[in-house]
Amino acid sequence: MPKSVLTLGTFDGVHRGHKALFQKVAARAKSRGARPVALAFDMPPRHAGEPSARPVLLTTLEEKRAILKSHGIPHLELLKFDRKTASTPPDQFFTDMIVRKLKACEMVVGPKVAFGKNRAGRLPMLKALGKKQGVRIHVVDGVTTQAGPVSSRRIRALLAQGKIEQANHLLGYPYSVQGRVVHGSHRGRKLQFPTANILADPRKIVPPGVFWVKVHAGAHFPLTIKDVLKGWDGLCNVGTRPTFEPRSHELHCEVFILSKKGNFYGKSIRIVFLRRLRAERKFTSAE
Repeated sequence: MPKSVLTLGTFDGVHRGHKALFQKVAARAKSRGARPVALAFDMPPRHAGEPSARPVLLTTLEEKRAILKSHGIPHLELLKFDRKTASTPPDQFFTDMIVRKLKACEMVVGPKVAFGKNRAGRLPMLKALGKKQGVRIHVVDGVTTQAGPVSSRRIRALLAQGKIEQANHLLGYPYSVQGRVVHGSHRGRKLQFPTANILADPRKIVPPGVFWVKVHAGAHFPLTIKDVLKGWDGLCNVGTRPTFEPRSHELHCEVFILSKKGNFYGKSIRIVFLRRLRAERKFTSAE
């Protein structure tokens, strides 16, 4: 295996701050004739032990691979955060995984890097290990906007509040959810506004509210506004349907596609969230 220039993290959302790391990785890999590699945890470590049905992810594995590739990082090494990983001392992890397995000649990290047992592998230790093993360490500062620093945790909080425009700004691309169209209660059809009910990955966060969206068919994953706007216009409701199911707490995602008619049942579509119009409301009647 050839040498690699490596970055380490969870990279959930693959946001603006991550992009700065990947640009450095790609540039250094080209300079060294090495492979650009992202070593990523499969789950954010703080959420690794939580129930599988709880939505905590900004990106699925397939989405993460696609965004990394668009940033010049075609090699993703997935690291499962389990008891073994969590209990491995930082120096052993560095030697076994980073040096021996992935053959890193350089590493690019952020100032808050942490790895190994009890997250003890901080930047000073990493620099010392790199010097000892001949791995050059580069540090890239975090990205800050006028509203504050860019982080996956902050983006999750914004999405939980339905603040899609702010989240999209921090991500650097429009947030989207892909899923298969399944049968619902067919109330929309009876009201002459048939909606497509989306069965998304249960770990993926879906923002609550009513949104203007663009809808794309299949597995297409648009990352630029130009590409996003090629989709069909739609109105998406994410919520518990309080008008019809006042006691329900189950979140549903359904979209009325304005500019495209047809039968989407069983097919996969992607909903790209562009603007929040309002919160979900309980009406006095179906009419």
